[in-house]
Amino acid sequence: AQNAAVDPAQYDNYVTQRPLPPEPKQGVLVPPKGDRKVLIGGQSLVLSPVAQFRNEQNLIVMPMAIQKNQDVVYITDNFGSVSRVWLVSAAENAALQKN
Repeated sequence: AQNAAVDPAQYDNYVTQRPLPPEPKQGVLVPPKGDRKVLIGGQSLVLSPVAQFRNEQNLIVMPMAIQKNQDVVYITDNFGSVSRVWLVSAAENAALQKN
């Protein structure tokens, strides 16, 4: 059996295949404080009551589980509230910067 080390970078192209919104807003999310607001790119934004956060594996995560600053893409609803947030990997962030 071969025990070669697995390079996580070889899997980056799988991660970048998940559907992200066509024209998302981008920024760095500061860990939420639980006050129904989020700080993204230095801007305080209101969270929608039905806001959803998804991690790099596209699984739903609770906002309070985010413990460090994260690159994100997000969309807002008709009222300007943040309704969906995707935590993006370095590979996804690089791909988004190219577009």
